[in-house]
Amino acid sequence: MWQIILKNFWTKCKRWLDIRLGYISAAPRLILYFIEILRYGAYTVDTEFEYVSEDGAKTEKFIMRMLITLDGDITNFVPNPMRYQDNAWLFCFENALQTHSKNIDFFFTKLEQSAAFWTFLTTVPAIIAINYRLVQDIWIFFTTGHFSDKLQDQILEIGLFAASAILLPQVVKLLIPRLLAFALKRIEAYLLEEEVKK
Repeated sequence: MWQIILKNFWTKCKRWLDIRLGYISAAPRLILYFIEILRYGAYTVDTEFEYVSEDGAKTEKFIMRMLITLDGDITNFVPNPMRYQDNAWLFCFENALQTHSKNIDFFFTKLEQSAAFWTFLTTVPAIIAINYRLVQDIWIFFTTGHFSDKLQDQILEIGLFAASAILLPQVVKLLIPRLLAFALKRIEAYLLEEEVKK
């Protein structure tokens, strides 16, 4: 019982720290998610809990698990809610189910933040590359204090910068999930081929 209490306390401490760190802690999650999925074939979100009968004579450990496979299928494993008929079991099961739901919500929130972080990281260099002349002109302005002589070009560059800053993230948002889905399908096909060869 103490192991589960300590494990739940440690999970809450990590979650508190994760929430405070925000995108900084979310950044590596996407990578860790793929490493675990490639290593074990699935990613799991587990919630352990312990049932103690009303008279204290029976103690049993249980686990609720959400399993995410490489292609994004989700399977939930939950103990039978009608396993015992006493109030202690129903109360214990309900608390564990609420905790498990929070764990799942937290996982998907952090995964979404991680995807947003990596999208931002891929978008910024693309915006700078597309608008390198504007960046160069801004740098010259800051170092010398003089605007470029080609005002018309400046205005055009600012327009291009604004258009790319607005449109490029949208294009990346549309392309990244499709490219990711394609890559996952290729990896899955490769793993199936390797499985068949064995």
